[in-house]
Amino acid sequence: MPSTHRPASAQSSSDLACSVPGTGRVAGGPVPFAEFVLPWFNAKAAQGMRVALVTLVEVDGSSPRPLGSQMAVAEDGSAIGNITGGCAEAAIVTEALVAIEAQSNRRIRYGKGSPYFDIRLPCGSGIEIYINARIDPELIMAAAERLQARQPVTLVQDTRAHRSWLETGPVVSPEAKAEYRKHYEPARRIVAIGKGAILGSLCQLGAMAGFEIVAISTEPDLLAQIAPHCAEQVHLKSPRDFAYAGLDQWSAAVLLFHEHEWEPAILGKILGSPCFYVGALGSRRTHANRVQTLGHMGFAADDILRIRAPVGLDIGASSPPEIAIAILGEIIAARRRAEPANALA
Repeated sequence: MPSTHRPASAQSSSDLACSVPGTGRVAGGPVPFAEFVLPWFNAKAAQGMRVALVTLVEVDGSSPRPLGSQMAVAEDGSAIGNITGGCAEAAIVTEALVAIEAQSNRRIRYGKGSPYFDIRLPCGSGIEIYINARIDPELIMAAAERLQARQPVTLVQDTRAHRSWLETGPVVSPEAKAEYRKHYEPARRIVAIGKGAILGSLCQLGAMAGFEIVAISTEPDLLAQIAPHCAEQVHLKSPRDFAYAGLDQWSAAVLLFHEHEWEPAILGKILGSPCFYVGALGSRRTHANRVQTLGHMGFAADDILRIRAPVGLDIGASSPPEIAIAILGEIIAARRRAEPANALA
């Protein structure tokens, strides 16, 4: 194992709060959560700031966050991401600021076996993080551009040689023990198609859960209301007009029509896509009729079986927000089943 860097601060976490140069603020406040920190990293770098990328590279026991979880810390003391569930984020920000100032990468341990005697992690576990204060912003920009183009990418960090590079082929096992591969996939996307309050609630809740939201609706007023939550919107005037081309393997499609005669033409295009989830609103009787209609149209039984209906987890939901929660829960479950077992190799 690479040697662990001795923390720059004293042994107690009570000494970790420090003034942030040039801001008058104190590093150590709550750090906002984000699953993917690269866009934030790029935004800060574009402002001319130095930014450190922090990665969870080792877990000894249990951990509040999975291996490969990341934070980004800018030289003004601002930060985003989550590695310990709030146990050591303030300490991590402080150490990242020291690393940025020294332009020195470092690997630090918290919890079991750490010199921070008063930072304790759940179940007595220990973790190690790698603070990369010298990573080339152009590398992060290139990774983000690839993800924006809906293409996966892997960031490799050598914690011994302190080098970083990108790989675009299949994920492979590290060639050296000090190499850590963080695999990124494009943002999970929910394509919500239909009308009504359930669609509005699903778009709002999905955005809060970190999904990229595409709303395709027959109702212009609804689209205007939910615009802040959407990455893209389409006003659909006829089922024959449905032609959304972004249904890839990282996308979930949900039909939320009460006028089920709109569905066959739209489902025909959705079922021809590789999206990881397809759901449709309606009762069991409605779905039985839907299955019969699609069968008469020539769709294969395996394709029809992809449709989750009645849509959503069975939680006894009745109101539009509750139904949206049930749908979102089912999408998240399908998403997790489709993901690689480990985000860091």
